[in-house]
Amino acid sequence: MNRFSEEEIIDGLRRRDNRVLSYIYKNHYIAILNLVLSNSGSEDDAKDIFQEALIVVFRNIREKADFSLKSGFQTYLYSIARLLWLKAIRNKKADQKKLDESHPYIDFEPPKPFNDKDIRYSLYQRAFKTLPDDCQEILRLTVEGVSQKEIAEKLGYRSENYIKKRKHYCKQFLINKIKEDPEYDDRHDD
Repeated sequence: MNRFSEEEIIDGLRRRDNRVLSYIYKNHYIAILNLVLSNSGSEDDAKDIFQEALIVVFRNIREKADFSLKSGFQTYLYSIARLLWLKAIRNKKADQKKLDESHPYIDFEPPKPFNDKDIRYSLYQRAFKTLPDDCQEILRLTVEGVSQKEIAEKLGYRSENYIKKRKHYCKQFLINKIKEDPEYDDRHDD
């Protein structure tokens, strides 16, 4: 595989060159994977952080016509990923603290029966985990408000039309999986 200079990487990202994206992934992902794994994260967390860091880089390059690196590309990407991971860790700790504070005497409370919302969420979670990886990513990004064009770029597809069709397929697949679940009761459809 070709080696790209810092300028070629920036130019390739501006042009959305898939060869440059492949190069970045093959040469820089491992550092971010190691960062996340050595700081209480999983491989899935590392993939998410890597993708988020690339999106930040894309935005910075697009928004600043005179964008230039003050350090090497790997250092730049790693720094962004590190900040994103630290933020994610803080958010997880804050969420855990809120959960701990909201249920300080959970051991002494009688268990509450599941309500319809809990059951629907459980059905959704189980079905979502059975989706192909690309479907999970497309639907997750859609929920986060990412445009179809950005999803296509992020996942390496050439067409946002493909993303539109794939998203429709993924939604139908998810709905069918939910309806196949033995706990599904169509009286609770919204």
